[in-house]
Amino acid sequence: MAALISVCDFVRQAQEDLSSPTTSAFTSHMGRCKATANSLEEALDADRAVLQKMRKAAKAEHSCGQDLISHLEAHIAAQEKFSANYQLEGEEQLASAFSTFAAFSRELLTAVRSLWQSLYHNINFSLESLIKGDMKELKGEFKKPFEKACKDYESKLAKIEKEKRELAKQHGMVRSEVSGGEIAEEMEKERRTFQLNMCEYLIKVNEIKTKKGIDLLQNHIKHCSSQFNFFQECLNTTAKLKKFTEKLIPELQSMKIRQDEEKKQLCALRDQLKMVLQLEQKEDPGNKQARYNMHQLQGNKQYGTEKSGTLFKKSDGLRKVWQKRKCTISNGYLTISHSMLNRPPAKLNLLTCQVKPNVDDKKCFDLVSHNRTYRFLAEDEQDCVAWVSVLSNSKEEALNVAFSKVQGGRESSREELIRAIIEEIRGMPGNRECCDCLAPDPTWLSINLGILICIECSGIHREMGVHLSRIQSLSLDKLATSELLLARNISNSAFNDIMEANLCSFSLKPTVHSDMAFRKNFIFSKYVEKKYAKRNLAAQSSSLPEAIKDKDIFCLLQAYAENVDLSEPVLAPLQEPGETILHLAVLLSDRTSLHIVDFLVQNSGSLAKQTAEGNTPLHYCCSHNKPECVKLLLKAKADTTITNEAGETALDVARRMRHPLCEELLLQAQSNQFNPNVHVEYEWWLGQDDMYESDEDLDEKLGPVKRGSARPQSCYPAMAPRPEAAGTVPWGRWPDTCPTPAAHLCSLDVPPAPSYAPPLPPQQAKPAPQGAHPPFLTSSSIFADDTRSKRSPPLPLSIKHKRTSSEPAPWVPLSPEQPSPTGLDSGALKATDPLCMPGPSKVGQPGPHRSLQEPDPCSGHARDVPPLLPRRSSLNRLLLRRVRALYDCNADREDELTFRTGEIIVVSEKEDSNWWKGWIEGQPHRQGVFPASFVHVLNE
Repeated sequence: MAALISVCDFVRQAQEDLSSPTTSAFTSHMGRCKATANSLEEALDADRAVLQKMRKAAKAEHSCGQDLISHLEAHIAAQEKFSANYQLEGEEQLASAFSTFAAFSRELLTAVRSLWQSLYHNINFSLESLIKGDMKELKGEFKKPFEKACKDYESKLAKIEKEKRELAKQHGMVRSEVSGGEIAEEMEKERRTFQLNMCEYLIKVNEIKTKKGIDLLQNHIKHCSSQFNFFQECLNTTAKLKKFTEKLIPELQSMKIRQDEEKKQLCALRDQLKMVLQLEQKEDPGNKQARYNMHQLQGNKQYGTEKSGTLFKKSDGLRKVWQKRKCTISNGYLTISHSMLNRPPAKLNLLTCQVKPNVDDKKCFDLVSHNRTYRFLAEDEQDCVAWVSVLSNSKEEALNVAFSKVQGGRESSREELIRAIIEEIRGMPGNRECCDCLAPDPTWLSINLGILICIECSGIHREMGVHLSRIQSLSLDKLATSELLLARNISNSAFNDIMEANLCSFSLKPTVHSDMAFRKNFIFSKYVEKKYAKRNLAAQSSSLPEAIKDKDIFCLLQAYAENVDLSEPVLAPLQEPGETILHLAVLLSDRTSLHIVDFLVQNSGSLAKQTAEGNTPLHYCCSHNKPECVKLLLKAKADTTITNEAGETALDVARRMRHPLCEELLLQAQSNQFNPNVHVEYEWWLGQDDMYESDEDLDEKLGPVKRGSARPQSCYPAMAPRPEAAGTVPWGRWPDTCPTPAAHLCSLDVPPAPSYAPPLPPQQAKPAPQGAHPPFLTSSSIFADDTRSKRSPPLPLSIKHKRTSSEPAPWVPLSPEQPSPTGLDSGALKATDPLCMPGPSKVGQPGPHRSLQEPDPCSGHARDVPPLLPRRSSLNRLLLRRVRALYDCNADREDELTFRTGEIIVVSEKEDSNWWKGWIEGQPHRQGVFPASFVHVLNE
């Protein structure tokens, strides 16, 4: 391919040829000129194709704009018409509102029309003229003179060369070529013509380059300026409307209240009128056959509920002829076949039909549906009775099935369950306010963090990315139970106790009225940098396995706040080396610990981590039959194709272990049929009746503890039974005897009357007359001796177990139940023991996160509360049970347990019927002995 020639080179060579044709070398560059013209043509062809696509897109955009303008005009006309209608009806407020919105839309319409005009003039028109004008001429007519000049020059050159060779041949010479100087004068006209056409072609190309480059960009700049003006006008118009809408909103709310009140009055009047009409219809026997009767005809049961045969059906046309049809009754439906086999049969739901025998003709009966009456003719009267009976029996059967399904569906409705869970979540500590800015009534949920936020903060959470916060709406989105696990177990208050523990000043936290920049800076510092999180050296990787075993979600949250790598292998695996805490969580999971698994699935980044044998958490789920964990992993898009060292996928493991539920879920995931909006089986503890009873139930359980009474002092009567007389408790069993009424008032339904004057609160304590009542011992005096079986003489009343008003600690999920020892049966748990007493079951009680209705610490006397009883030194183990603290308790000794009202305690040992040993649920480091009279046993 010949080298190309630039415009500057062409001009210089042409000028030299003009000044000295015989010595010019222009003829040697003519090939480069032709190659340059061809190259320019190819480039312009490529640009022409791109510009045509641009023109087509701009044309379509303009067409859509014209459609938008026409629709806006129609919308504005409808708003103005609506305003005029309200004006005629006397609704001045509504008429004015619609008129204002119409004016607002008209201002926007003006800006839109100006924008599309700019698009047409600056973009569409310039592209149209360039493609259909200049570029089309260049490709067609304008290049022909240049091509003709090239052809003329070449033909003239060939003719001269031929003549020169013939002349040389006549003189006996041979010429191989002709020099340019020899023919310069003879070819001057053709050469000048070639140069002229080449020059004009380059001029035209230069003009096109200017139009498709510089001019087109300038037009784009003009259009962008029009767009800027458009958005500026829209912003100004919207700002004007904002003031109007802020004033209109309260007016509309008041109008809605009035209309609701009118609707309520109309509905009440409608119900009265309906009742009157029903009474009139019942009194009118002549109208009985003309309407649908709820009291259906009872058929003869011996005919059954299914039948097939032929009936004559009267046509619905003008002729009213009888047509023979095959009819089938089955499963609550009547199927009527057509005479033409290619037409599908008619299928009537008998639940929406009524069977009515014909009074005039005993062989006929009518079937009344919601939109038509069918008349049938049987072969004889007996056959007619059979058809009517089967229709009635089949309808009755379908009605019973429908009612049973509705009743069962209501009891197991997932929608009702989800609504109840969301209601419990809203009532958890701190959830009435946004977790970040304290805005009231937050409606947006961070699924992987378990917190509620407002709509403004939710936008910033989305900006952070789903790897930090996954946002869903409690009211707009259709949530599944699997998306509510963490929210049910964390709460805004507990989350901020960790994530905002080091917030040095409350002014750093945004409020409802904070701007978006300040709000965004705080949220990114809180969640991305974790700048305000509590620093706790105990939340290290080595302590995480214990947190999994104790189901301590807050320990995991603390580790997350400190950026601990939750995907690292644990030091002491349960089955295989290389297990992560997610592997452990799957192994130890049950219906009460799915929130632990869900937190790790969403926040640990260890879904694909493999053990030394190549098993992922999904392999563990299938190996140990954990279908609920499989749902959570598949919801997080866990990889189902990973194989272990044996070459097995999780599906292979599920098939080998014969776990059909896990297998079905994995097959759904492989075929892209798994629904991430999945339901999980979990102990939600909704309206927990055994955690927070009503005041009446507490009155029954506490005996003399009345509403408004003070909490118990750390004292007990001297007449309490001696520990030595209580007897020992067999290993692993509950005691067969219970304390006497004076020793343990909580175990009786009816409390005994105290035979001694009750102690007063510390601030009201006065010396009692001698002999008025037996002396009291303080909790300090109880433990004066190192041996618990020996007690010191009575001392003055102590205030160690203070009566303080405090809220219950945040609820933490219950610990796993240990298997019962061999030989333990239901009879071993005596009803007289406090840990075995069944609590009342009431629906709708507050859940595990709600506060207990505490007695008023400022009223009543200490005589209304159960006394603190002595404890024994015999250590007898029992089944792990959960109890709830009824009062605050401050420890007197190092081995005693300090707790607050509402906290859940797991009982691990039972020293005697009065003193038990255990730990605070979810906080195993808080353990010790505590008085049994300060707690209430939860029924599980």
